[in-house]
Amino acid sequence: MNKKKEIFLNEELRCGGFYELCIQVCPSSNMEPIKKYTDYIKSLSNIEGPFNEDFELVNTNIENFVHQWILNINKYSIPFKTYNIHENNPIETGFNWFDVSFYTSTIEKVFEIKNQNWTENPKCPELLNEFLRKIMYDLNDIYKFKLAMIDFEISGEYYLSDLTTDFKNWTNSKFFINSRETHLILEKNIKYIEIIN
Repeated sequence: MNKKKEIFLNEELRCGGFYELCIQVCPSSNMEPIKKYTDYIKSLSNIEGPFNEDFELVNTNIENFVHQWILNINKYSIPFKTYNIHENNPIETGFNWFDVSFYTSTIEKVFEIKNQNWTENPKCPELLNEFLRKIMYDLNDIYKFKLAMIDFEISGEYYLSDLTTDFKNWTNSKFFINSRETHLILEKNIKYIEIIN
């Protein structure tokens, strides 16, 4: 069994929570950006997949909640998942989310990290942080999203609308928004934001 498949199939490495890029993309009524985002991931030369649970190649399908992939970066190969989260109750006020998620146990195994405290002080390898940031910027070029976040277990924690109010940033996360949204943000929250175009 090759090493990629061995890591992919190792259920002990599918735990510990996710270090992830989470994107509030668009209203739930518009699925086209999710298809474009998924097609972009599949098009990358350093990405293999998507795979089913048995590590067999399958087709992408935006009706699927999750797709499983392998990222090849420098000398490392690491499984990850993309999630298409479609809020539809009610669909008139829900959003489509797109998450790129790495299991923390898999990160620790592949990058040989020890004594990591993901909850209080996550220290993701810079290679993965750079990958997530690049993906975020590229996806934003494909379709201008509402909000993006990179952190440990950040999916579903915040919406763009949270930044318009007096809220508590429980993880000291960094938020990414397009310049066209800055007029909505409460002035005291600007310090948490990186503005992109």
